[in-house]
Amino acid sequence: MDFSKRDKALDILVETLDREMPEGFAAVLYGSAARGDWDAAHSDINLLLVLEDAAPEALQRLMPAMRTWHDAGFTAPLLVSRAEWARSADVFPVELTDMRLAYRVLRGDDPVVGLEVKESDLRRAVEAALRGKLIRLRQAYARFGESMPTLGGFATATVSELLVLLRCIVVLKQREPGSTPASTIAALAPELGGAQAALEEVASHRRDPEWQCTPKVFAEYVESVRRLVEVVDAHSTGAA
Repeated sequence: MDFSKRDKALDILVETLDREMPEGFAAVLYGSAARGDWDAAHSDINLLLVLEDAAPEALQRLMPAMRTWHDAGFTAPLLVSRAEWARSADVFPVELTDMRLAYRVLRGDDPVVGLEVKESDLRRAVEAALRGKLIRLRQAYARFGESMPTLGGFATATVSELLVLLRCIVVLKQREPGSTPASTIAALAPELGGAQAALEEVASHRRDPEWQCTPKVFAEYVESVRRLVEVVDAHSTGAA
């Protein structure tokens, strides 16, 4: 893993922002880089920038830094104003819940600690995302159910987002989400039942673009998502 390239790019970006945003900002690293699960070949760097001013005139000052960041091969950071961020917990409950599980403040004050995610907002958002994912996976299985390379592509393309949702479900269940995909999946073993093994297998290949998924494993992967939909749908706010 090329940590030196990642860390150098982060340093350059933050130092440039120090010069161009003298009014202040907060920079927060989250996701796999904060969990210690980052892989240079297959992982993005998830970065949140909370700006005092996010108007177009202020963003123009960020253009050179953003070009350098993009040229280094990294995904653009999230850009929000401080006022917008303070009112975002109800519309980004999944993202905020996952961020709170693993993040590191690189500059400025901590913009995460003061936000509270309502359990009802999180439950609703997780269920909506899971139901959408279940429909898309069923479509893929019905259309490409005999093509192992295609099924592998669909499985690996969807499992990272699914792991985010799993961590949120574990939070709803008031359990320990762990720091690895395996530990997160294990925390939901009672709910997943026999579909747990397929989900573990897909997660283990999430960084392998050449992986070929058998129709049987893909079908069980779809079943794991269906079970999770039922779990979240039946979850009562305030209940473990």
